[in-house]
Amino acid sequence: MSPGRPRVIVIIGAGFSGTVLATHLLRLLPPVPTRIVLVERDATGGGGVAYGPHSAAYLLNVPAGRMSAFTDDSAHLVRFAQRHLPAADAETYLPRGLYGEYLSEVLGSARASAAAGVGLEQLRGEASSIYSVDAEGPVIVSVGTRQLLADQVVLACGDPAGASRSYAKDLGTHPAYILHPYQQPVFQPSDRAALLIGSGLTMADVAAVASTQYPALRIVAISRHGLLPRRQAAATTPLLPATLQLGTRLIGQPLRAMVHSVRQLIASVEEQGGDWREVIGRIREIIPQIWQRLSVADRRRFLRHVRIHWDVHRHRMPPATADRMQELLQSGLLTLRAGSVVQLCPDGERIVALWRPRGRYELQELWVDRVVECSGADQRLPRTAEPLWKQLLGDGVVTPDPNGIGIHTGAHGALIDAHGRASTRLFYLGPMLRAAHWEATAVGELRVHARELAAALASVDRHPRARTRALEHMDMSAATGQLT
Repeated sequence: MSPGRPRVIVIIGAGFSGTVLATHLLRLLPPVPTRIVLVERDATGGGGVAYGPHSAAYLLNVPAGRMSAFTDDSAHLVRFAQRHLPAADAETYLPRGLYGEYLSEVLGSARASAAAGVGLEQLRGEASSIYSVDAEGPVIVSVGTRQLLADQVVLACGDPAGASRSYAKDLGTHPAYILHPYQQPVFQPSDRAALLIGSGLTMADVAAVASTQYPALRIVAISRHGLLPRRQAAATTPLLPATLQLGTRLIGQPLRAMVHSVRQLIASVEEQGGDWREVIGRIREIIPQIWQRLSVADRRRFLRHVRIHWDVHRHRMPPATADRMQELLQSGLLTLRAGSVVQLCPDGERIVALWRPRGRYELQELWVDRVVECSGADQRLPRTAEPLWKQLLGDGVVTPDPNGIGIHTGAHGALIDAHGRASTRLFYLGPMLRAAHWEATAVGELRVHARELAAALASVDRHPRARTRALEHMDMSAATGQLT
Protein backbone atom coordinates (compact mmCIF):
# COMPACT_ATOMS: atom_id res chain seq x y z
CA MET A 1 0.00 0.00 0.00
CA SER A 2 1.35 3.37 -0.98
CA PRO A 3 2.23 5.71 1.89
CA GLY A 4 -0.78 7.86 2.69
CA ARG A 5 -3.27 5.66 0.83
CA PRO A 6 -6.03 4.40 3.11
CA ARG A 7 -6.79 0.72 3.28
CA VAL A 8 -9.70 -0.18 1.00
CA ILE A 9 -12.13 -3.05 1.61
CA VAL A 10 -14.65 -3.62 -1.17
CA ILE A 11 -17.84 -5.57 -0.42
CA ILE A 12 -19.74 -6.66 -3.51
CA GLY A 13 -23.40 -7.09 -2.65
CA ALA A 14 -25.50 -5.09 -0.17
CA GLY A 15 -28.00 -7.73 0.82
CA PHE A 16 -28.08 -9.18 4.34
CA SER A 17 -24.54 -10.58 4.21
CA GLY A 18 -22.87 -7.49 2.76
CA THR A 19 -24.78 -5.08 4.98
CA VAL A 20 -24.06 -6.95 8.21
CA LEU A 21 -20.41 -7.44 7.26
CA ALA A 22 -20.03 -3.69 6.60
CA THR A 23 -21.77 -2.99 9.92
CA HIS A 24 -19.34 -5.19 11.86
CA LEU A 25 -16.34 -3.68 10.07
CA LEU A 26 -17.48 -0.17 10.94
CA ARG A 27 -17.80 -1.23 14.57
CA LEU A 28 -14.53 -3.17 14.78
CA LEU A 29 -11.96 -1.40 12.60
CA PRO A 30 -9.41 0.63 14.58
CA PRO A 31 -8.93 4.39 14.01
CA VAL A 32 -6.69 3.92 10.98
CA PRO A 33 -7.56 5.43 7.56
CA THR A 34 -9.84 2.81 6.00
CA ARG A 35 -12.43 3.05 3.26
CA ILE A 36 -15.21 0.47 3.01
CA VAL A 37 -16.94 0.42 -0.38
CA LEU A 38 -20.31 -1.36 -0.39
CA VAL A 39 -21.33 -2.14 -3.97
CA GLU A 40 -24.96 -2.83 -4.85
CA ARG A 41 -26.12 -3.63 -8.36
CA ASP A 42 -29.79 -2.74 -7.83
CA ALA A 43 -31.38 0.23 -6.09
CA THR A 44 -33.21 -2.02 -3.63
CA GLY A 45 -32.34 -0.23 -0.41
CA GLY A 46 -31.14 -2.04 2.69
CA GLY A 47 -31.08 -5.79 2.66
CA GLY A 48 -31.03 -6.32 -1.11
CA VAL A 49 -33.73 -8.01 -3.16
CA ALA A 50 -35.10 -10.27 -0.40
CA TYR A 51 -35.94 -7.34 1.87
CA GLY A 52 -36.51 -4.57 -0.68
CA PRO A 53 -39.59 -2.36 -1.21
CA HIS A 54 -41.56 -4.90 -3.28
CA SER A 55 -41.15 -7.50 -0.53
CA ALA A 56 -43.21 -5.44 1.94
CA ALA A 57 -46.29 -7.68 1.67
CA TYR A 58 -44.34 -10.84 2.51
CA LEU A 59 -43.52 -12.08 5.99
CA LEU A 60 -40.20 -13.30 7.32
CA ASN A 61 -40.34 -17.05 7.90
CA VAL A 62 -38.50 -16.76 11.24
CA PRO A 63 -39.78 -14.81 14.28
CA ALA A 64 -38.18 -11.50 15.21
CA GLY A 65 -36.42 -12.92 18.26
CA ARG A 66 -34.20 -15.03 15.99
CA MET A 67 -33.53 -12.45 13.25
CA SER A 68 -31.33 -9.89 14.98
CA ALA A 69 -28.27 -8.80 13.01
CA PHE A 70 -26.19 -9.40 16.16
CA THR A 71 -25.58 -12.74 17.85
CA ASP A 72 -24.96 -11.07 21.21
CA ASP A 73 -28.22 -9.05 21.24
CA SER A 74 -31.18 -11.21 20.27
CA ALA A 75 -33.67 -8.45 21.15
CA HIS A 76 -32.07 -5.84 18.88
CA LEU A 77 -34.57 -6.35 16.05
CA VAL A 78 -37.50 -6.62 18.47
CA ARG A 79 -36.74 -3.18 19.91
CA PHE A 80 -36.57 -1.72 16.40
CA ALA A 81 -39.84 -3.42 15.40
CA GLN A 82 -41.68 -2.11 18.45
CA ARG A 83 -41.08 1.46 17.29
CA HIS A 84 -43.12 0.64 14.18
CA LEU A 85 -45.38 -2.14 15.48
CA PRO A 86 -45.89 -1.59 19.25
CA ALA A 87 -47.42 -5.05 19.74
CA ALA A 88 -44.43 -6.86 18.21
CA ASP A 89 -42.49 -9.29 20.36
CA ALA A 90 -39.91 -12.04 19.91
CA GLU A 91 -42.50 -14.39 18.36
CA THR A 92 -43.78 -11.88 15.76
CA TYR A 93 -43.21 -12.60 12.07
CA LEU A 94 -42.33 -9.21 10.62
CA PRO A 95 -42.85 -7.93 7.06
CA ARG A 96 -39.78 -8.41 4.88
CA GLY A 97 -39.82 -4.75 3.88
CA LEU A 98 -39.60 -3.69 7.52
CA TYR A 99 -36.60 -5.96 7.96
CA GLY A 100 -34.93 -4.17 5.07
CA GLU A 101 -35.49 -0.86 6.90
CA TYR A 102 -33.94 -2.42 10.00
CA LEU A 103 -30.79 -3.42 8.13
CA SER A 104 -30.50 0.09 6.69
CA GLU A 105 -30.75 1.58 10.17
CA VAL A 106 -28.21 -0.87 11.57
CA LEU A 107 -25.72 0.13 8.88
CA GLY A 108 -26.42 3.84 9.34
CA SER A 109 -25.88 3.65 13.10
CA ALA A 110 -22.57 1.83 12.66
CA ARG A 111 -21.47 4.37 10.08
CA ALA A 112 -22.22 7.27 12.43
CA SER A 113 -20.25 5.75 15.30
CA ALA A 114 -17.25 4.38 13.36
CA ALA A 115 -13.74 5.17 14.54
CA ALA A 116 -12.00 8.25 13.20
CA GLY A 117 -10.67 7.68 9.70
CA VAL A 118 -13.00 4.76 8.97
CA GLY A 119 -15.56 5.60 6.30
CA LEU A 120 -18.23 3.94 4.18
CA GLU A 121 -19.06 4.60 0.54
CA GLN A 122 -22.19 3.03 -0.94
CA LEU A 123 -21.75 2.57 -4.66
CA ARG A 124 -24.41 1.49 -7.10
CA GLY A 125 -23.24 -0.50 -10.10
CA GLU A 126 -22.38 -3.98 -11.30
CA ALA A 127 -18.97 -5.39 -10.48
CA SER A 128 -17.72 -7.07 -13.65
CA SER A 129 -14.12 -8.11 -12.95
CA ILE A 130 -11.39 -8.46 -10.31
CA TYR A 131 -7.73 -8.54 -11.35
CA SER A 132 -4.49 -8.67 -9.39
CA VAL A 133 -1.85 -5.98 -9.74
CA ASP A 134 0.82 -8.32 -8.37
CA ALA A 135 1.12 -11.33 -6.11
CA GLU A 136 0.79 -9.43 -2.82
CA GLY A 137 -0.50 -5.95 -3.52
CA PRO A 138 -4.00 -4.63 -4.07
CA VAL A 139 -6.47 -5.82 -6.70
CA ILE A 140 -8.45 -3.83 -9.25
CA VAL A 141 -12.24 -4.10 -9.08
CA SER A 142 -14.26 -2.86 -12.05
CA VAL A 143 -17.67 -1.44 -11.12
CA GLY A 144 -19.41 0.04 -14.13
CA THR A 145 -16.96 2.58 -15.54
CA ARG A 146 -15.04 2.91 -12.26
CA GLN A 147 -11.84 1.12 -11.26
CA LEU A 148 -11.38 0.54 -7.53
CA LEU A 149 -8.01 -0.31 -5.96
CA ALA A 150 -8.80 -2.69 -3.09
CA ASP A 151 -6.71 -4.40 -0.43
CA GLN A 152 -9.41 -6.98 0.29
CA VAL A 153 -12.57 -7.86 -1.62
CA VAL A 154 -15.53 -9.75 -0.20
CA LEU A 155 -18.04 -11.30 -2.59
CA ALA A 156 -21.33 -11.07 -0.71
CA CYS A 157 -23.54 -11.40 -3.76
CA GLY A 158 -25.44 -14.59 -3.00
CA ASP A 159 -25.98 -17.43 -5.42
CA PRO A 160 -25.06 -16.58 -9.01
CA ALA A 161 -27.87 -15.91 -11.45
CA GLY A 162 -28.15 -18.89 -13.75
CA ALA A 163 -28.49 -18.83 -17.49
CA SER A 164 -32.01 -18.55 -18.91
CA ARG A 165 -34.13 -21.59 -18.13
CA SER A 166 -34.19 -23.89 -21.14
CA TYR A 167 -37.94 -24.42 -20.84
CA ALA A 168 -38.53 -20.64 -21.15
CA LYS A 169 -36.40 -20.07 -24.28
CA ASP A 170 -39.48 -19.38 -26.45
CA LEU A 171 -40.90 -16.71 -24.13
CA GLY A 172 -38.37 -13.93 -24.65
CA THR A 173 -39.54 -10.99 -22.54
CA HIS A 174 -43.14 -12.15 -22.30
CA PRO A 175 -44.85 -9.95 -19.67
CA ALA A 176 -46.68 -12.90 -18.14
CA TYR A 177 -43.40 -14.61 -17.16
CA ILE A 178 -42.16 -13.31 -13.78
CA LEU A 179 -38.56 -14.14 -12.90
CA HIS A 180 -38.17 -12.15 -9.68
CA PRO A 181 -41.32 -12.08 -7.52
CA TYR A 182 -39.67 -10.13 -4.70
CA GLN A 183 -38.55 -7.39 -7.07
CA GLN A 184 -41.72 -6.55 -8.96
CA PRO A 185 -45.52 -6.69 -8.83
CA VAL A 186 -46.56 -10.20 -9.77
CA PHE A 187 -50.25 -10.46 -10.70
CA GLN A 188 -52.86 -8.36 -12.49
CA PRO A 189 -56.59 -8.10 -11.66
CA SER A 190 -57.45 -9.89 -14.92
CA ASP A 191 -55.46 -13.02 -14.00
CA ARG A 192 -57.56 -16.12 -13.41
CA ALA A 193 -54.97 -18.92 -13.42
CA ALA A 194 -51.29 -18.98 -12.47
CA LEU A 195 -48.40 -21.43 -12.47
CA LEU A 196 -45.80 -21.15 -9.71
CA ILE A 197 -42.63 -23.12 -10.46
CA GLY A 198 -41.39 -24.42 -7.10
CA SER A 199 -43.19 -25.28 -3.87
CA GLY A 200 -40.90 -23.83 -1.21
CA LEU A 201 -41.02 -20.68 0.89
CA THR A 202 -41.07 -18.30 -2.07
CA MET A 203 -44.05 -20.09 -3.56
CA ALA A 204 -45.86 -19.95 -0.23
CA ASP A 205 -45.17 -16.21 0.04
CA VAL A 206 -46.41 -15.51 -3.48
CA ALA A 207 -49.49 -17.71 -3.17
CA ALA A 208 -50.51 -16.30 0.22
CA VAL A 209 -50.26 -12.68 -0.91
CA ALA A 210 -51.84 -13.31 -4.33
CA SER A 211 -54.81 -15.14 -2.85
CA THR A 212 -55.48 -12.19 -0.55
CA GLN A 213 -55.29 -9.64 -3.37
CA TYR A 214 -57.16 -11.77 -5.92
CA PRO A 215 -59.41 -14.28 -4.10
CA ALA A 216 -60.63 -15.97 -7.31
CA LEU A 217 -57.13 -16.70 -8.62
CA ARG A 218 -56.44 -20.41 -9.18
CA ILE A 219 -52.84 -21.46 -8.58
CA VAL A 220 -50.95 -24.58 -9.59
CA ALA A 221 -47.51 -25.11 -8.01
CA ILE A 222 -45.17 -27.62 -9.64
CA SER A 223 -41.94 -28.86 -8.09
CA ARG A 224 -39.90 -32.01 -8.33
CA HIS A 225 -41.42 -33.57 -5.20
CA GLY A 226 -44.52 -31.43 -4.71
CA LEU A 227 -43.80 -30.94 -1.00
CA LEU A 228 -44.63 -27.87 1.08
CA PRO A 229 -42.35 -26.54 3.83
CA ARG A 230 -43.53 -27.50 7.30
CA ARG A 231 -45.09 -25.06 9.73
CA GLN A 232 -43.19 -23.01 12.27
CA ALA A 233 -44.42 -23.41 15.86
CA ALA A 234 -44.32 -21.32 18.99
CA ALA A 235 -41.39 -21.87 21.34
CA THR A 236 -41.84 -24.99 23.49
CA THR A 237 -40.18 -26.34 26.61
CA PRO A 238 -37.01 -28.18 25.54
CA LEU A 239 -36.97 -31.91 26.26
CA LEU A 240 -33.49 -32.74 25.06
CA PRO A 241 -30.94 -32.27 27.86
CA ALA A 242 -28.54 -29.40 27.30
CA THR A 243 -25.75 -31.87 28.08
CA LEU A 244 -26.81 -34.29 25.36
CA GLN A 245 -23.77 -34.89 23.18
CA LEU A 246 -25.66 -35.11 19.91
CA GLY A 247 -22.44 -34.88 17.95
CA THR A 248 -21.22 -38.23 19.26
CA ARG A 249 -24.31 -39.87 17.77
CA LEU A 250 -24.14 -38.21 14.38
CA ILE A 251 -20.73 -36.75 13.48
CA GLY A 252 -18.67 -39.22 11.48
CA GLN A 253 -21.54 -41.69 11.04
CA PRO A 254 -22.53 -43.04 7.60
CA LEU A 255 -25.58 -41.27 6.19
CA ARG A 256 -27.91 -44.24 6.54
CA ALA A 257 -27.04 -44.72 10.23
CA MET A 258 -27.34 -40.99 10.84
CA VAL A 259 -30.84 -40.78 9.32
CA HIS A 260 -31.90 -43.77 11.45
CA SER A 261 -30.57 -42.07 14.62
CA VAL A 262 -32.37 -38.82 13.82
CA ARG A 263 -35.67 -40.63 13.27
CA GLN A 264 -35.26 -42.46 16.58
CA LEU A 265 -34.51 -39.20 18.39
CA ILE A 266 -37.55 -37.45 16.90
CA ALA A 267 -39.77 -40.40 17.83
CA SER A 268 -38.46 -40.32 21.40
CA VAL A 269 -39.08 -36.57 21.75
CA GLU A 270 -42.58 -36.82 20.33
CA GLU A 271 -43.45 -39.75 22.61
CA GLN A 272 -42.66 -37.42 25.52
CA GLY A 273 -45.01 -34.78 24.11
CA GLY A 274 -42.22 -32.73 22.60
CA ASP A 275 -41.72 -31.18 19.18
CA TRP A 276 -39.62 -32.55 16.31
CA ARG A 277 -38.48 -28.98 15.59
CA GLU A 278 -36.30 -29.11 18.70
CA VAL A 279 -34.34 -32.00 17.20
CA ILE A 280 -33.87 -30.17 13.91
CA GLY A 281 -32.69 -27.09 15.80
CA ARG A 282 -30.11 -29.06 17.78
CA ILE A 283 -28.83 -30.78 14.63
CA ARG A 284 -28.53 -27.40 12.95
CA GLU A 285 -25.99 -26.38 15.61
CA ILE A 286 -23.59 -29.11 14.50
CA ILE A 287 -24.44 -29.34 10.81
CA PRO A 288 -21.05 -28.00 9.61
CA GLN A 289 -19.18 -30.73 11.48
CA ILE A 290 -21.60 -33.39 10.23
CA TRP A 291 -21.30 -32.20 6.64
CA GLN A 292 -17.51 -31.96 6.69
CA ARG A 293 -17.19 -35.55 7.98
CA LEU A 294 -19.52 -37.07 5.39
CA SER A 295 -17.87 -39.03 2.63
CA VAL A 296 -18.13 -37.77 -0.94
CA ALA A 297 -20.52 -40.61 -1.76
CA ASP A 298 -22.73 -39.85 1.25
CA ARG A 299 -22.87 -36.17 0.38
CA ARG A 300 -24.18 -37.13 -3.03
CA ARG A 301 -26.72 -39.52 -1.49
CA PHE A 302 -27.85 -36.78 0.87
CA LEU A 303 -28.37 -34.31 -1.97
CA ARG A 304 -30.23 -36.87 -4.06
CA HIS A 305 -32.44 -38.51 -1.44
CA VAL A 306 -32.45 -36.62 1.89
CA ARG A 307 -32.04 -32.97 1.00
CA ILE A 308 -35.69 -32.31 0.15
CA HIS A 309 -36.83 -33.77 3.48
CA TRP A 310 -34.25 -31.75 5.42
CA ASP A 311 -35.24 -28.59 3.58
CA VAL A 312 -38.98 -28.81 4.20
CA HIS A 313 -38.41 -29.48 7.91
CA ARG A 314 -35.58 -26.99 8.36
CA HIS A 315 -36.91 -24.03 6.31
CA ARG A 316 -40.43 -23.62 7.65
CA MET A 317 -43.43 -21.36 6.98
CA PRO A 318 -44.76 -18.74 9.41
CA PRO A 319 -47.99 -19.96 11.05
CA ALA A 320 -50.13 -17.41 9.20
CA THR A 321 -48.71 -18.51 5.85
CA ALA A 322 -49.09 -22.20 6.72
CA ASP A 323 -52.73 -21.61 7.68
CA ARG A 324 -53.34 -19.83 4.40
CA MET A 325 -51.76 -22.67 2.42
CA GLN A 326 -54.09 -25.19 4.07
CA GLU A 327 -57.12 -23.01 3.33
CA LEU A 328 -56.12 -22.70 -0.32
CA LEU A 329 -55.46 -26.43 -0.66
CA GLN A 330 -58.78 -27.36 0.95
CA SER A 331 -60.70 -24.89 -1.22
CA GLY A 332 -59.05 -26.12 -4.40
CA LEU A 333 -57.63 -22.69 -5.22
CA LEU A 334 -54.11 -24.10 -4.79
CA THR A 335 -53.03 -27.39 -6.33
CA LEU A 336 -49.62 -28.98 -5.69
CA ARG A 337 -48.11 -31.17 -8.36
CA ALA A 338 -44.93 -33.27 -8.31
CA GLY A 339 -43.20 -33.08 -11.64
CA SER A 340 -41.12 -30.87 -13.89
CA VAL A 341 -41.85 -28.11 -16.39
CA VAL A 342 -40.63 -29.09 -19.85
CA GLN A 343 -41.57 -26.08 -21.97
CA LEU A 344 -43.33 -22.73 -21.69
CA CYS A 345 -44.95 -21.50 -24.91
CA PRO A 346 -46.47 -18.06 -25.57
CA ASP A 347 -50.15 -18.05 -26.44
CA GLY A 348 -51.00 -14.40 -27.01
CA GLU A 349 -51.13 -12.77 -23.58
CA ARG A 350 -51.23 -16.20 -21.91
CA ILE A 351 -48.69 -19.02 -21.55
CA VAL A 352 -49.09 -22.73 -22.21
CA ALA A 353 -47.00 -24.89 -19.86
CA LEU A 354 -46.01 -28.40 -20.86
CA TRP A 355 -45.07 -30.42 -17.80
CA ARG A 356 -44.31 -34.03 -16.94
CA PRO A 357 -45.74 -35.57 -13.74
CA ARG A 358 -43.13 -37.27 -11.56
CA GLY A 359 -42.56 -40.90 -12.53
CA ARG A 360 -44.45 -40.63 -15.83
CA TYR A 361 -43.48 -40.07 -19.47
CA GLU A 362 -46.48 -38.34 -21.03
CA LEU A 363 -46.73 -34.56 -20.97
CA GLN A 364 -49.65 -32.53 -19.71
CA GLU A 365 -50.73 -29.03 -20.77
CA LEU A 366 -51.65 -26.13 -18.55
CA TRP A 367 -52.95 -22.75 -19.79
CA VAL A 368 -52.26 -19.87 -17.39
CA ASP A 369 -52.30 -16.07 -17.30
CA ARG A 370 -49.08 -15.85 -15.31
CA VAL A 371 -45.99 -17.98 -14.66
CA VAL A 372 -43.85 -17.11 -11.63
CA GLU A 373 -40.39 -18.54 -10.94
CA CYS A 374 -40.27 -19.57 -7.28
CA SER A 375 -37.53 -22.20 -7.48
CA GLY A 376 -34.67 -20.00 -6.29
CA ALA A 377 -31.30 -19.21 -7.78
CA ASP A 378 -29.22 -21.65 -9.79
CA GLN A 379 -26.50 -22.97 -7.47
CA ARG A 380 -24.31 -24.41 -10.25
CA LEU A 381 -21.62 -21.81 -10.84
CA PRO A 382 -20.50 -23.02 -14.31
CA ARG A 383 -23.98 -22.24 -15.68
CA THR A 384 -23.99 -18.62 -14.58
CA ALA A 385 -24.31 -15.76 -17.04
CA GLU A 386 -22.97 -13.13 -14.62
CA PRO A 387 -19.78 -11.47 -15.96
CA LEU A 388 -17.96 -11.34 -12.61
CA TRP A 389 -18.46 -15.01 -11.77
CA LYS A 390 -17.61 -16.04 -15.34
CA GLN A 391 -14.35 -14.09 -15.18
CA LEU A 392 -13.35 -15.45 -11.77
CA LEU A 393 -14.24 -18.98 -12.81
CA GLY A 394 -12.42 -18.69 -16.13
CA ASP A 395 -9.28 -17.34 -14.43
CA GLY A 396 -9.31 -20.15 -11.86
CA VAL A 397 -9.75 -17.68 -9.00
CA VAL A 398 -12.81 -19.57 -7.76
CA THR A 399 -13.46 -23.31 -7.96
CA PRO A 400 -16.97 -24.77 -7.91
CA ASP A 401 -17.95 -27.59 -5.61
CA PRO A 402 -18.35 -30.80 -7.67
CA ASN A 403 -21.83 -31.35 -6.22
CA GLY A 404 -22.95 -28.02 -7.63
CA ILE A 405 -23.97 -26.41 -4.35
CA GLY A 406 -21.33 -23.71 -3.88
CA ILE A 407 -17.65 -22.89 -4.11
CA HIS A 408 -14.48 -24.01 -2.33
CA THR A 409 -13.53 -21.71 0.53
CA GLY A 410 -11.00 -21.70 3.34
CA ALA A 411 -10.84 -19.91 6.69
CA HIS A 412 -13.35 -17.06 6.97
CA GLY A 413 -14.56 -17.69 3.41
CA ALA A 414 -11.18 -17.16 1.69
CA LEU A 415 -11.51 -18.13 -1.96
CA ILE A 416 -9.59 -21.27 -2.92
CA ASP A 417 -8.25 -21.17 -6.46
CA ALA A 418 -7.76 -23.88 -9.06
CA HIS A 419 -4.33 -24.69 -7.56
CA GLY A 420 -5.78 -25.24 -4.08
CA ARG A 421 -4.42 -21.97 -2.67
CA ALA A 422 -6.48 -19.92 -0.21
CA SER A 423 -6.50 -16.23 -1.07
CA THR A 424 -5.43 -13.58 1.42
CA ARG A 425 -7.28 -10.86 -0.48
CA LEU A 426 -10.49 -12.38 -1.85
CA PHE A 427 -13.29 -13.75 0.32
CA TYR A 428 -16.83 -15.01 -0.07
CA LEU A 429 -19.75 -14.53 2.32
CA GLY A 430 -23.16 -15.98 1.53
CA PRO A 431 -25.11 -19.10 0.60
CA MET A 432 -22.38 -20.70 -1.53
CA LEU A 433 -20.58 -21.42 1.76
CA ARG A 434 -22.92 -24.43 1.83
CA ALA A 435 -20.18 -26.39 0.04
CA ALA A 436 -18.17 -26.24 3.28
CA HIS A 437 -20.90 -25.83 5.92
CA TRP A 438 -24.11 -27.06 4.23
CA GLU A 439 -26.37 -24.68 6.19
CA ALA A 440 -25.41 -21.19 4.98
CA THR A 441 -28.57 -19.50 3.76
CA ALA A 442 -30.28 -18.25 6.92
CA VAL A 443 -29.65 -15.26 9.16
CA GLY A 444 -28.63 -17.54 12.04
CA GLU A 445 -25.59 -18.85 10.16
CA LEU A 446 -24.74 -15.87 7.96
CA ARG A 447 -24.53 -13.37 10.81
CA VAL A 448 -21.93 -15.61 12.50
CA HIS A 449 -19.86 -15.85 9.33
CA ALA A 450 -20.12 -12.07 8.86
CA ARG A 451 -18.98 -11.33 12.40
CA GLU A 452 -16.04 -13.73 12.19
CA LEU A 453 -14.87 -12.44 8.81
CA ALA A 454 -15.13 -8.83 10.02
CA ALA A 455 -13.11 -9.64 13.13
CA ALA A 456 -10.44 -11.33 11.02
CA LEU A 457 -10.18 -8.41 8.61
CA ALA A 458 -10.20 -5.85 11.41
CA SER A 459 -7.32 -7.57 13.20
CA VAL A 460 -4.97 -7.51 10.21
CA ASP A 461 -2.10 -5.02 10.18
CA ARG A 462 -2.53 -2.25 7.60
CA HIS A 463 0.86 -2.87 5.93
CA PRO A 464 0.28 -5.10 2.87
CA ARG A 465 3.06 -7.63 3.56
CA ALA A 466 2.10 -7.85 7.22
CA ARG A 467 -1.55 -8.26 6.19
CA THR A 468 -0.58 -11.07 3.83
CA ARG A 469 1.45 -12.92 6.46
CA ALA A 470 -1.28 -12.51 9.07
CA LEU A 471 -4.04 -13.79 6.84
CA GLU A 472 -1.91 -16.74 5.72
CA HIS A 473 -1.52 -17.88 9.31
CA MET A 474 -4.96 -16.89 10.55
CA ASP A 475 -6.98 -19.88 11.73
CA MET A 476 -5.36 -22.34 9.32
CA SER A 477 -6.78 -25.28 11.23
CA ALA A 478 -10.26 -23.99 10.41
CA ALA A 479 -9.26 -23.63 6.77
CA THR A 480 -8.20 -27.26 6.62
CA GLY A 481 -11.49 -28.39 8.11
CA GLN A 482 -13.55 -26.46 5.59
CA LEU A 483 -11.97 -27.84 2.42
CA THR A 484 -14.25 -30.14 0.45
